[in-house]
Amino acid sequence: MTSPEQLGELYLEVHHRMRRAFDDGMSGCGLSLARTKVLAELQRGGPARPSVLAAQFGFAPRTITELVDTLERDGLVVRQADPTDRRALLVRLTSEGEEALAVARTARERLMKQVFGALEPADRATMARLLHTLDDAMAPLVTGEPAAHPAEMSFHDSTAR
Repeated sequence: MTSPEQLGELYLEVHHRMRRAFDDGMSGCGLSLARTKVLAELQRGGPARPSVLAAQFGFAPRTITELVDTLERDGLVVRQADPTDRRALLVRLTSEGEEALAVARTARERLMKQVFGALEPADRATMARLLHTLDDAMAPLVTGEPAAHPAEMSFHDSTAR
């Protein structure tokens, strides 16, 4: 029988290899997973302060600065003055960033289909259920709040799963 520790180690090993494979696959279109996440958030939420992006993704301030510097150098984002606070800057997606994001999403989708398409539909459903269970168990470790009991889940939470 596999212990929780053994299963955890296997999960972390697979996750690490998968993340590396996705980063490598996406670098072919010029974007890493981290860069794609930032561009996608800017597309979804509009211009944002670097500090907000750093907090949202759990990046150190230096990391988000380097990431934004690279995206700006590549013409995918621009920094602009925050109209509500002249001392602050906002990061905004450019049209080139929109185009790069579309290419990255296509590459990401292809990789997802290649990896997760290896599973039968029933296995994908089981994996999704198990990942949600693990995510719920992990919630107190990340937020400090107790995990939601299934009976306390909102309708949206239960239908999203």
